Amino acid sequence: MKNFILATRPKTLLAGVLPPLVAYAYYVSPGRESQVLYLALAVFGALFIQIATNFFNDVIDHEKGADKKRVGPTRVSASGLVPVATVRRWALTCVAAGALCGIPLILRGGWPFLVLGLISLYLTYGYTGGKISLAYHGLGELFVFLFFGLFSVMGSYYLFALRLDAGSFVLASAFGLLTTTFICVNNLRDRETDQEVGKRTLATKMGPRAYQALILLTIFAPYLLLHYFRDLALIYWVFLGLLPAFKLTRIVLTEKGPNLNEGLKFSGVHLIVFSVTLATALVYENYL
Repeated sequence: MKNFILATRPKTLLAGVLPPLVAYAYYVSPGRESQVLYLALAVFGALFIQIATNFFNDVIDHEKGADKKRVGPTRVSASGLVPVATVRRWALTCVAAGALCGIPLILRGGWPFLVLGLISLYLTYGYTGGKISLAYHGLGELFVFLFFGLFSVMGSYYLFALRLDAGSFVLASAFGLLTTTFICVNNLRDRETDQEVGKRTLATKMGPRAYQALILLTIFAPYLLLHYFRDLALIYWVFLGLLPAFKLTRIVLTEKGPNLNEGLKFSGVHLIVFSVTLATALVYENYL
């Protein structure tokens, strides 16, 4: 069980769980009826898909030699803690569980959710595997922005409300940027080792300073998007997130290699503070 939990990369799972929760807070803010069932299915579906992706990443990066000089958290395949075949079975089991969660969502949302579901399930493997592996062609950041931001937040909101609006797009863009911070810090940490093994992430294609600037954009641009929600009574509480954001900025600009693992921790702290305070501000409007 210890190795199973290690392979899920639990510190990254917030990126999949929090966007549907905040989308729900936005949905209920005007006092709409509860949609807890679809919230639970969206959260667990996203969780299973992300865990499956992490399992496949563990196996495929090992098979491609990307973890020979690992500077990030331990990978169970590369370290020999768990046989590759076992990790692959874990991944396929999570894919099946994610598909089961998706069936009621497809029945409610229609064919667009069938298409998005099939793409999501394929990319659990295709993110690092297959002929067009996104992570190996500098497309990882775009994938995270789209799937953990636009698709996750707007898709969840549509399941609740059966419509979309400008606010859901703004919220989705903010969370797309916040979740992209995770992969950016991860790729900055692994930039040198990825170059050695031919893993062409965006961090290897850009200069270090340019990529650091991109990370700062993902950290601070969401606060500019908060202007859309300026009429919320508690909106300024969200700026408490600047405390971990400034700490994260210092780490990104001054640390290298394994020391950037601390940046992943503060990426998570930043996402939590931003999410909790924004969700509180949204829900509070229902009680004014």
